[in-house]
Amino acid sequence: MTRTKPFQGEFASNKLAIWIQTLRPRTLPAAIGPILLGQALVLPSHFSWLTACLCLVSALALQLAVNLANDLFDGLSGVDQHDRLGPARALQSGLLGVSELRVGLLLMLGIALVTGVWLALFGHWLLWVFGGLALLGVLGYSGGRSPYANLGLGEVAVWLFFGPVAVLGSLLAQQSPVNERAIISALLMGLPVAAILVVNNLRDRFTDARAGKRTLAVRLGPRATRWLFSFLTLGPWMVSLPFTTEVWRWGVWSCLGLIGVGLNVVFWQRDGAALNPVLGKTALYSLAIAVWLILRFA
Repeated sequence: MTRTKPFQGEFASNKLAIWIQTLRPRTLPAAIGPILLGQALVLPSHFSWLTACLCLVSALALQLAVNLANDLFDGLSGVDQHDRLGPARALQSGLLGVSELRVGLLLMLGIALVTGVWLALFGHWLLWVFGGLALLGVLGYSGGRSPYANLGLGEVAVWLFFGPVAVLGSLLAQQSPVNERAIISALLMGLPVAAILVVNNLRDRFTDARAGKRTLAVRLGPRATRWLFSFLTLGPWMVSLPFTTEVWRWGVWSCLGLIGVGLNVVFWQRDGAALNPVLGKTALYSLAIAVWLILRFA
């Protein structure tokens, strides 16, 4: 006899798959890299495993909150339509409702808030400022009356939060001093993470423009946007020369450069929905940059 209704277990399994897709786990390397870099720069005498784990949990929760907020706010504002080129959005596709996404967003923000408050209580007072800015950044990217993504400031915000805020915040959470190497690393780390958003906005430039979302890709056009991607991905690699006679460091640096060039070749040759796989590859490349900066500066 043909079964017309799914078993409860199948429904739960499908619902879990929808939530995993909505959370977009492929973006998580972008949140992991800056925290790993920051913790690697902490002086051994200041390092705490508990603090390091809380920093990572807070960063992951904020990244997942950003993904949920974009799904929710872009769906409500009408930016996401049936001809969306990126991975299916839960609200636009009808897979999840507004209330479900709001609960998920509040849960992620709650985790980030609890861990952030703990870090701020036992870390540097600047963490209160960083935490407040991070929460505003999550909600203000595509939410509110004037989302800063519509002003072409998305890439700048990503660079700020995934570079200086995440890396230096890791040091401040451990009460470790901020030195010149940490500042340089933080400034470089945010660049390849911002490149992820460049890929996303280049892919969506036509639908964004139609919806009145004036991202940097809409403002610059495709050619200048592709050059921006090259700067963000290859710039940190080029300026972080090993300046040493150690062969293995030059080998790692050279291999990373080949990966970066290969990523750019693929990016320059694709457009539209064909750019979707480049998103995950760019996130992984940002993690590779973080590992290299650890080897270079830590």
